[in-house]
Amino acid sequence: MTAQETTENAAPAPEPDLNATPVGRTVRSVRHGGSVRPRPRPRPDPHPPTSPAPLLHDTEMAVLRDIIDGRFNATTSFDYLFRDLRGRFPAAHLPVDDEGTPPEGPISNARVTAVVAALKKLGAAMVEPGGPPNPDLDSTIPAVYTYWGQFIDHDITLNTNGPDNPPSADDPPRAGDLVLGDIVSDPFTAFPPETVVASLHNGRHPFLNLDSLYGSGPRFPGEPGRRTTRSEAAYASDDPAKLAVGRVATDAVPGFDLVAPGHDAQRDLPRFTVAEVDALTVDPAERPVPGTAKIPDGRNDENLVVAQLHLGHIRFHNAVVDRVRDIEPWLTVDDRAVFDRAQQLVRWHYQWLVVNDYLRTLTKPGVLDEVLVEPSLLFRPRRPVAMPLEFAVAAFRFGHSMVRNGYDFNLNFGAGGQPPTPPKAAFASLVQLFEFTGGGSLNPDGFGDALPSNWPIDWARFVDKGDPDRRRSATKIDPFLANGLSTMLKEGNDAGLDPGVKALLKQLAQRNLLRGYWLSLPTGEAVARALQVTPLTVEQLTRGAGQDVKDALAELGGTPLWYYVLKEAEVQGNGNFLGDVGSRILCETFVYLLTKDEDSYLNHHWTPADGVRVDGGKMITTITDLLRFAGVLAMDDGTFRQVDGGPAGHDGDD
Repeated sequence: MTAQETTENAAPAPEPDLNATPVGRTVRSVRHGGSVRPRPRPRPDPHPPTSPAPLLHDTEMAVLRDIIDGRFNATTSFDYLFRDLRGRFPAAHLPVDDEGTPPEGPISNARVTAVVAALKKLGAAMVEPGGPPNPDLDSTIPAVYTYWGQFIDHDITLNTNGPDNPPSADDPPRAGDLVLGDIVSDPFTAFPPETVVASLHNGRHPFLNLDSLYGSGPRFPGEPGRRTTRSEAAYASDDPAKLAVGRVATDAVPGFDLVAPGHDAQRDLPRFTVAEVDALTVDPAERPVPGTAKIPDGRNDENLVVAQLHLGHIRFHNAVVDRVRDIEPWLTVDDRAVFDRAQQLVRWHYQWLVVNDYLRTLTKPGVLDEVLVEPSLLFRPRRPVAMPLEFAVAAFRFGHSMVRNGYDFNLNFGAGGQPPTPPKAAFASLVQLFEFTGGGSLNPDGFGDALPSNWPIDWARFVDKGDPDRRRSATKIDPFLANGLSTMLKEGNDAGLDPGVKALLKQLAQRNLLRGYWLSLPTGEAVARALQVTPLTVEQLTRGAGQDVKDALAELGGTPLWYYVLKEAEVQGNGNFLGDVGSRILCETFVYLLTKDEDSYLNHHWTPADGVRVDGGKMITTITDLLRFAGVLAMDDGTFRQVDGGPAGHDGDD
C-alpha cells in the first residue's frame, strides 16, 4: 500500500467530532481569502467566549492532527470535481514544466516562474478603469446577491493548512505533514493534485447548516458546560433560544437622519463593549478589541453589507422562535425543543432559498433543473464529505466581479429618494463599508463599540429585481473587478512584509489567479470539454480585452478557470448570469451538499408551504421575504413587521 493510499484510507481517530462540539464551530480574526494555520505550541488557556484567537487551542490541535495524519475529525476535505482531469495533470492544467510529464512533488522551476508572471499580468489587467461609474456595466442582479454569496461561502468553506515554516531541530519532520505554504512563498511553488488533496483541509462542515450563524449552539440552564463555550456569546442572555442582537442609538448623528425604522435599536451585530472588555480579568493579549462581533464566524463582519445580512439572519431566527412558540405551544415547556425546531426551520428556509432564489437568479436557465433530476452527480470524492476545489477556488469567486465601487446604501449615503432626487451624500464607498465594521477599526472618527445610527442598511435599495435605478444592482459578471479591489483595505498591512508581497495581497484578481494555479485547477477549456460543451474561442475569450490580457492568455496557453467562468458569463449571459461551465459547477456543488446532508430540506422533501409565512400568509420564496419576516425590510405598505406590538426579530434582552 502506498503512502497516499494509507493517508486516504486512514481510519478516524477515536476522538470527538469537533464539528459537533463547542470548540470546533467558532472562528475569529480570519481575513478575506485567508486560511487558518494551526499552531502546535500550547498557549495560555483562553476564556472561550472572549478569546480573540482564530481557533481555540483544542481545535487547533485537532486540526493539526488532521493535517499530520491525513485524518478528518475536526475538518472535512477538499477534492476535485472533475476526477478524470485530476488524473490528467498537467495536460489539462496550466503548464508546470516544458516536458509535460506529471511531477510527483512540489514544483518550482523556470516554467512556473513564467506562468506566475503571466498570471500577474492578467490579474493586473482585470481591473475596471477609474472615473465615474459606467452604467453599461450594471447588471440586472440586485446588489444583495453579491454579499449573499459571500455569506454562503463563509458558511461552507474555511481553508486550513499546515505551518508555513519547515521543520526545525526542535520540531522534527512528521509523517504525512505536507505543507503547501502560500501564494506569496518565494520561490512560488505549484503542487500536484494528489498533494493538494492530502494537504488542504476545510475547517467548515459544508452542509449549508448555518454553523456560521449558530456555532455549536446555546447552552440552557441546567445543561452541562453552560457559560464555558465561545458560541454562547452569540446568544441572548435572558432567552438563549434566541440569538443576541447589537444596539444602535435611536438619536440621529448630527447632520444625518435616522434610517427607518428609527426607533428600532436592534440593528447591529452583537459586539463586545468597552465596558465588557475592561471588566475581563484575562491577560490583555487574550482580550477582544471593543467592537468585535460576537458571532461564530468573524469573517461576516468584514464589510458592512455582509454584516447587516448576518444580522438579518439573526433576526430571522429570533422571529421564527416567536412563531414556533405561537403555533407550536406544546414545545414551550422546553426551550431546547423550541430552539431545535426554530433552527430546523431556519436552515430549511435558507437551503431552499439558496437553491430556488440564489441559484435560479445567477445560473443559466435549465442547468439547475437538469442537475436536480440527474440520478448521478459529477462529484465523487474519495471521502464521504468534500468541497470541490473548482467551486471553492474558481467558480464561486465570480461574485468578486459583481462588487461595486460604491452603493446606494441608505438615505444618508446614496439617493435621498427615488431618482432623479439628488443624493444627500455620496454613495457609500467600498472603503467605508470596510471601515464601519468591528474588524475595520479604521474609521477616522473612531468606531467605538456600536454601529453609528446613520449606517444601518436600507435593504429596499438592495433587493428589488424590478428597480429601475440600476445603480442599485450588482455590476455585470465579467473579467473586470472594481478598482477598489486592486488595493484591498484590510490586506497586506502587516509590518515587515516585503513591498511586493504587500502589493500582491492587496490585488484580489492576482491572488485568485495565483491560488488557482497553486492548487492545480484544470483550465476552463478542459472543464468545458469534460462537460461536453463547446469551449469559448480565443476571439470570445479576448473580446473587448486590452493587449495585456491577450498577451497573458497567449503566454499561458490555456485559460485559468476563474477567468474563464467570468468571461463565459459575459459571452453567454451578458453578465447577468453564469454560462455553461460556471452554472454547472455551482449547481453540481450545492445539490451534492444537500444530497449528502441527511437533514437537508431536499432529503426531507420540505417546501416553504410547510414553513413560517409572512403576515398575510405569503410563503417565504425570496430573500426579500426572509428579510421582511425578520423585521429589517419594510412591507409593501412601508411598515415593518411587528410581533406582540414590537419589532420582529428582537432578542428579548433588556
